[in-house]
Amino acid sequence: MSDRNPSSTCTLMVLRHCEKGSGRDPSLTSDGQERAKELANLLGGKPITRLLCTEYRRTHETLEPLAARVGVEIETLRAGDSSAWHQALGDIAGGDCVVICGHQNTVPLFVEAVGGFIDGTEQVSGQQWIPGHVFDRLYVVTWPSIEAIPAESALSKTRQYGAPCD
Repeated sequence: MSDRNPSSTCTLMVLRHCEKGSGRDPSLTSDGQERAKELANLLGGKPITRLLCTEYRRTHETLEPLAARVGVEIETLRAGDSSAWHQALGDIAGGDCVVICGHQNTVPLFVEAVGGFIDGTEQVSGQQWIPGHVFDRLYVVTWPSIEAIPAESALSKTRQYGAPCD
């Protein structure tokens, strides 16, 4: 891990894409587009340094309003490229605030990789998944930049945004 400021905090915010249509690579529904705008309203004032998503349309569309608001380009990594994702997480340095938009099966993996945890997941094929109806959660993990990931002292918080899904 390369630290820009070794005495500062690393921040990772992870969310599942917003509500989507049907099909192989669907766009967001109107509810999903509205939720993406709510995300931009919530995080628009944060010092975001990097926005990451998968190659799927729904993840990119979820981050578009936020990217426009904060002036940070969205970077796309292939969903199945675990080494690229591992590298991206390992590159988070002191003072960074990174937002990742993933999927119901990848969000818990990203959070756990840096030392965080998520409540309310379902066990699917031996892996933790976000329940299929949940699109309104933002998982925030912070840790001291002097700690390697997974950080032992990582702090996890869950925030709800937009219309409740429960």
